[in-house]
Amino acid sequence: MINKPDITVVVPVYNSIETLEPLYSAVAVCMQKLRKTYEVLYVDDGSAADTWKELKRVKNKFGDQVSIIRLGRNYGQNAATVCGITHAKGSIVITIDDDLQTPPAEIEKLVKAYELSEAAAVFGITPQQRNPIVKRLGSYMIKQIFNWVDGADIGSSFRLISPELTEKLNRQTHDQLFLNQVIHWYTDEIEKVEVEHVSRDEGKSGYSFFGLTGIALRLIFFYTDFPLRIMSYSGLLIAFICFSLGIFFIYEKLVIGTEAGFASIITAIFFATGIIILCLSILGAYISRIYADRIKKPVYSIKTRL
Repeated sequence: MINKPDITVVVPVYNSIETLEPLYSAVAVCMQKLRKTYEVLYVDDGSAADTWKELKRVKNKFGDQVSIIRLGRNYGQNAATVCGITHAKGSIVITIDDDLQTPPAEIEKLVKAYELSEAAAVFGITPQQRNPIVKRLGSYMIKQIFNWVDGADIGSSFRLISPELTEKLNRQTHDQLFLNQVIHWYTDEIEKVEVEHVSRDEGKSGYSFFGLTGIALRLIFFYTDFPLRIMSYSGLLIAFICFSLGIFFIYEKLVIGTEAGFASIITAIFFATGIIILCLSILGAYISRIYADRIKKPVYSIKTRL
């Protein structure tokens, strides 16, 4: 066993079986072509028992080139990836999904881009993904929000992370950790290369529409002040409208002599109440975020490591 391989390929796993051995075999072919020493580190993110059995079989078959970790429960893809990065032995870390939608042969593009640019991170971008239109539209909207708020790109889960950046990421303890946003906190030395994207060979995506919506909301509330900005801008706009309406009603009363109607008063009350409740909800979300940071929930917990 090589104590310090050149590259560790981190694979977060959730309920995949058929793709695990082919993924390793494809990584091995790519590394032989690049003449790099390597390990493949699978992190089982609370999958069914059959997945762990398959991972143990793969490790027994390929020996020390494969490492496997089983988490105590399902923590999410980002947490599983963070666990893999933390326990990677390689100087360079590459993360890739377990579904083979990004062929492991594309790792060569990441490595070559890194060697040419010496960037802190390299993202493999797939501009023509074969995903449902709703998922693509949602992803586009989230990317635009982040670009507007802090100029950051969402990136992708297929990424190369340099040794220096890996060391910095290992210091992060946020329980709602989204790696790509944290990467942008540390550096703007980021390269992007286009990589191939194919249809899933096994099963379907582990993310439902509501699951993706939840991730989007957590990204927005934990990594941007976008809702607070909207609340501030809306408050200014509504204050201006209310001020203008107040002047108008005073004008009607003093100049024209018109009495304010019941409907207009009730409408104003309900409108103002709705805005107040919305603002309180946004503030509640940020208070919840502060509370989560205060209690320091673990990012992940390891059950077994082989």
